[in-house]
Amino acid sequence: MNDIQLLDPAALCFSLDENGIISLRYQDKDYPSVQLVRLFPFRAKDEYIAVRVEKEELGIIEKISAMPRDQQAILNDYLSYKYFIPKIEKIKKVEEKLGYVYMDIHTVMGDKTICIADASTNVRQIKEDYITIIDVQGNRYYLEGLEGLEKKTRRAIELYL
Repeated sequence: MNDIQLLDPAALCFSLDENGIISLRYQDKDYPSVQLVRLFPFRAKDEYIAVRVEKEELGIIEKISAMPRDQQAILNDYLSYKYFIPKIEKIKKVEEKLGYVYMDIHTVMGDKTICIADASTNVRQIKEDYITIIDVQGNRYYLEGLEGLEKKTRRAIELYL
């Protein structure tokens, strides 16, 4: 078993190129392309960020807030883009057909119909009033304010929680 390697925030120097590729200079070594992964994406968005080079983990940033402001901005912008999940503002219709759940929704990106396979697995209540939905294409959406939905729609969603 490998030990967890916490990275020294003062020794990290991230940069972002014009193509959105994030690179790192750490301990006098250059990593031209690194991946950042939130280890706890719903509970601690700005803590415990894994830094990976290809398929190997370089280490973990314990807290983004421990880094200089310019570095925080690079990481926060990158992670916001990577983990962008559209918010469902309204569910217009929920219908089950042939084992799939179809939802007509309105998101911050506009109207869309999504198809959900195995809704009992792909509709998840993360927090008391926060639900994530993964469609058949792997797209993620979130819904806040279950209590604010129309009763019929709320009951339809609650069937899968």
